Amino acid sequence: MDFQEEFNLAFGEKYKNISLKDVLIKQRTKTCVVTFLYPATDKELTSQQKQEITDWLSNTLSLEKMDLKVKFMRAFLEERLILNALQEFFENKYKILGSYLSKDKFHIDISNIDVGLKIDLSKKMIQFFEEHKIVAELQAYLNAAFLTEFSITLNEIEINDDVDIESVEIKTSYRPQRRYKVEIVKEVVGKNITPQPEYLSYIKAPKEAVIVAGFIKKIERKDYVAKKGQFEGQQRTFFVFEIEDEKNGKIECVHFVAKRNLQVVEALEEAMFVLLHGDVRLNQLGKLCLYVDKIALASTVEQDDDPDTLNLKTWEGPVVKTERLAALEQDNMFGKVEKYNQKIMGKTIVVFDLETTGLDPEIDQIIELGAVKIEDGNIVEKFSTFVKPTVPIPFEVVRLTGIDEQMVENAPPVELVIKEFYEWTKGATLSGHNIIGFDLKFVKREGGNVGLDFDNPVIDTLTEARQARLNTTVYKLGTIAKLLGISLEGAHRAWNDAYATAQVLLKLNELNRK
Repeated sequence: MDFQEEFNLAFGEKYKNISLKDVLIKQRTKTCVVTFLYPATDKELTSQQKQEITDWLSNTLSLEKMDLKVKFMRAFLEERLILNALQEFFENKYKILGSYLSKDKFHIDISNIDVGLKIDLSKKMIQFFEEHKIVAELQAYLNAAFLTEFSITLNEIEINDDVDIESVEIKTSYRPQRRYKVEIVKEVVGKNITPQPEYLSYIKAPKEAVIVAGFIKKIERKDYVAKKGQFEGQQRTFFVFEIEDEKNGKIECVHFVAKRNLQVVEALEEAMFVLLHGDVRLNQLGKLCLYVDKIALASTVEQDDDPDTLNLKTWEGPVVKTERLAALEQDNMFGKVEKYNQKIMGKTIVVFDLETTGLDPEIDQIIELGAVKIEDGNIVEKFSTFVKPTVPIPFEVVRLTGIDEQMVENAPPVELVIKEFYEWTKGATLSGHNIIGFDLKFVKREGGNVGLDFDNPVIDTLTEARQARLNTTVYKLGTIAKLLGISLEGAHRAWNDAYATAQVLLKLNELNRK
């Protein structure tokens, strides 16, 4: 039984129009955020109804040492919101198609029963939609987002679509995210904002710990009475405003003000240039919004080079160039030698290793991916690349790995790397040292973010080493490699560790190993 079935069983028809939107676990703050969605046409849920659902969740979920937060969002059925959802769908899933599907290609008819959506497409695009079953995928996405039935039809029109649709993913252009410099004039709320914001136009999805800068527009104070929590019954204040940077990027901002900061925040005015820190999340209308926790007055700094054009890359074709390792092949002139057991022989195995910004697979990011491919016991191919993170690399990681900001500055983003790694590992068994507990979690998360499921068979060399009854109680990669006489030169770099792990895997599965 899934969550929605349990919810319906508990409440029956009482909350039949309420659906689970998502569940977000924030390891850093030890918080579980559960978001429900219900139609805007329904009456607004009362505080008592919300508390009833929250109490049921608290009793149903096992959340040890974790706070539960429950949100209720209304699904507004408006043409503007549907168009935004359509653009978001194609931007995330089929980027090049999205560039050819302007708003005038979508015709929306909202009725009391359902929503009719007609899409104007060329014959070539319609064929692509049908082959990849995009209509069903889009329909499921819209139904879940707006809690109503969508009927979608494709309308063939004459249109210039000179685009290689079959290579849609590979030919996606990418501009490395770049930061620029500002100068802090005065801290208003909070301290220690790094004066290196990113351009607003790069922010396409929710993300945490964002630093941006821009000119204030349309600032407005709003007062309310808190209905629950530690401030229940008290008057509280928040400010809503918009900022716009020099590249014409815009984002709506919300800042809930502590009483001690009310006077300084009230002094903010339109046209002031501010540096902001906060989390970008979707608001109740499904629009990206920056929830601000730190504010500083700032001024622009003249840049040596235009950060938006310096060293820009557009990849045409693969972003990672694999390398054949012919010199490492172990076959001899008398034919293939059965040197290894059935786990190795007749199999393709990809042994990989990651370097990351931290140890939490929920929130930390990949900065390097290294892998080798084994075929019939021969190490035959290398896959190695840096990955551009969206957060600074911590000093401890730089010290451990030697990977700094400059080394990843012009690297491809994880979205492109993970797609090529997925293609490179198709049909292969995945292997690595403690990958089940660490590396595989990162890969599965990033794959899931772009709709790819890494469901390959897995061999963990940590398990293999424990089963081999080696003369040790320590099963770190360096210890195992040393026991087996394998060099681990250049440890804590993805390619070096992957190559050493591949040799460990082969050594542990030799037929004549004593």
